Order: sequence, then structure tokens, then C-alpha cells
Amino acid sequence: MNFIFKTIAITFITLNFSYTQNNNINYLLTENRKGQLFFKVSSEYRITPLPYDAPNTFPVSLDLQSSGVAFAYTLDYFVLKNLSLGFSNSLRYSYIGADFTQIEGVSGSAPSNRGLIFGFHLYADYHFKIFKKSELFLRLGKSLLNRGTEINTKEPFFDNEGNLIVVIGSAFDAAYEPWNFGIGWKKRKLELMLGFYTSSNSEFFDVPEEFIVPYFKFSYNLGRL
Repeated sequence: MNFIFKTIAITFITLNFSYTQNNNINYLLTENRKGQLFFKVSSEYRITPLPYDAPNTFPVSLDLQSSGVAFAYTLDYFVLKNLSLGFSNSLRYSYIGADFTQIEGVSGSAPSNRGLIFGFHLYADYHFKIFKKSELFLRLGKSLLNRGTEINTKEPFFDNEGNLIVVIGSAFDAAYEPWNFGIGWKKRKLELMLGFYTSSNSEFFDVPEEFIVPYFKFSYNLGRL
């Protein structure tokens, strides 16, 4: 685990020192950023999902699986001076579940596991220069969340007399693909954003059920590539 975090840190530092900056041009200004690719790092806090109606039938709680702190690196490319397309990879160390393949016998318990949970995000931002030294932007995107959350379960089946018939194993994961909406404030290298992920298709429920995960994000622009 320490090796993974060290590798990520070294990657960030290497990219930071590899930027080719032109001292005569400020590429952070609106009129200069068209055609430029920027590299950012972010910290995101995902709030507990808003109340939903259907019962959570997945072996792991939706609230535990979808909330908490995530860290990310981001690439933003300005197609126009006010329109950017972005890709982000988020990492979160959180509750995954129990590996039921380690349970001996037909029933029992196993300790809960924690591990790295990955997310991938594609989005478009449109910027509005309504302040003299800062701006607002709107985000629309699609995300792939909770990658790396695969767990195994086993369930015994008995006949009417209580005799064991068979034990069936199943594989599940908590991955889902929500829409990503947000509004943000940007001043030079700093960004603050409020947003939410929303989806109606996941393995948390036996029936289609829409749920919303609000989040707050802080980002810092390290420079252009």
C-alpha cells in the first residue's frame, strides 16, 4: 500500500517538474488557454447519499460504499477559451466488504476488508467570466465509480426438513455509472465545486432505484503540459 502511494506522489512531482512554461505568457488567463492542456490534483469529499426508498439488498451498505474522501489527478483540455473537456482518475481507501470465500462451512462471518476504490470521470466544463478576477463554471459528465469492489458470497439452501441441499457461490461488485453534475468557482489555480452523482442502475438494489451522492471538491492547477 505504501508503495502505491509513493508511486503516485513521485508521478505528481515528476509531472510538475516536466512542465514547459513560457514566462512571457500567462496561460491561466481566459484569452490564452484555448488549446492548452492542464494538470490538476483534487481532494473530494462525498457526502452520505440522500434518502432513497428501496431497501439496500447488496452485501455492503450503499452509504459506506459511496461516501468518504477521495483524491484525484485530472487532465483538462480547453477546446475553446470557455469550454474544457476533462478526464479524472480518483482513488479512495475505504470499506469494500468481506471475502466470504474465506468462511469455513456453510455459514459464518469474516472480517471486513478495506482497500483502494477507483473512479474514472469524463466531463465538460463551461466557464462564465462574471467576476473581475474569478469565474464560475458548470459541469456535465459521466463517471465510473466503485471500481475494485468485487466480493464473493455463498448461500446455503435447505430442504423442508432442514437438510443442506447445496451451497451456491456468487460474485458481486458495487460499481455503477452515474451522471455527474456540478457548479464551481475558479480563481487562477484554485477551484471549489459543489456537485452530485446520480444513478438509477446499480447492484445495491433489486429494482431500479435512483439515488444521489452529493460531493464537495477542492482542486489545484499545477500547470500545463
